[in-house]
Parts: sequence; C-alpha cells; structure tokens
Amino acid sequence: MHRIIHADALFRLGPEQTWDLVFGNRLQRFVELSPSIVAVEDYEMRANGTPRYTIAFRVGPITIRRISDYSVYDRPNRTVNAVLGGPFGGTYETVFGPEGPDTRLSYRWRIEPNTPAARVLLPVLAPLLARALRRDLRAIASAARGTPRGEKRSTAR
Repeated sequence: MHRIIHADALFRLGPEQTWDLVFGNRLQRFVELSPSIVAVEDYEMRANGTPRYTIAFRVGPITIRRISDYSVYDRPNRTVNAVLGGPFGGTYETVFGPEGPDTRLSYRWRIEPNTPAARVLLPVLAPLLARALRRDLRAIASAARGTPRGEKRSTAR
C-alpha cells in the first residue's frame, strides 16, 4: 500500500539559486525558512556526490525524524531520495523546473508505511501530510521572495 502526494511552489529565483537555497550550507537556509523543519542532523556528503542526512520536522505537535538517502543528485535539475525510518518511508523526488526567470520547485513523495499502525493510518494521514508539505513549501517560497533576483540569500558557507 502506498500513496503519492505532490507539492509545488514558484520561487522567484533561477534554478541554480533555488538549488542553493534548498541544498546550500547543508540545508541550513532551507531549515531557517521552513516553519516545519526543525533540523538537519548527521549530514554526510558521500564520495559519489550524494548526501545522506536525518531531517527532523514537526507536523502539529509531533516531531518526526527520517533519513534522506539520495540516489539522484542532479544539480540544478532534480533529486531522488529514499525516505528511511519514521512511520512513513518511500521515495521522494524533487524537480527544479525553470519557468522564465523563476523556478517551480515540485515535490512528489511516494509514501510507504513502515509499520502496521502507519499502514492503518496512511489513508487518513496522507491528505494531512500533503497539506502540511504544500503549506511548508509555499511558506519557504514566500520567505525567499525577498531575495533580489541574481543574489543568493544564504548563510555563510
């Protein structure tokens, strides 16, 4: 059993700049702009050029940790990572699609339950997770809009 959820938002930055906003400085700027991501922990860039890290995010009063283990890390076009740990796993794809001078950042999460309880709750929680993911991505895009075109807005590297 699985569910697929989608989220997208328009970033007023080019693909390279949007990539840097999301993945630059070990995702710290992305964490700063996100209302639901609490932290990125145990960040490791492997010899093959793909990262692996634990991301902690809050859904309502609950903090969930999961491991993001990348198999595709194609700057500035797309990523694919396995979602490991936590009650819901699966495959997570991010696409950076140019739209004129801007970038549409799109998420596609193929959610797979990792526990029997998650399997039972998935039909009810998938729409809530989708709504939270969309709200978070739009909030990040909105916060990034204050960045003048052509400038990166990130913390020191």
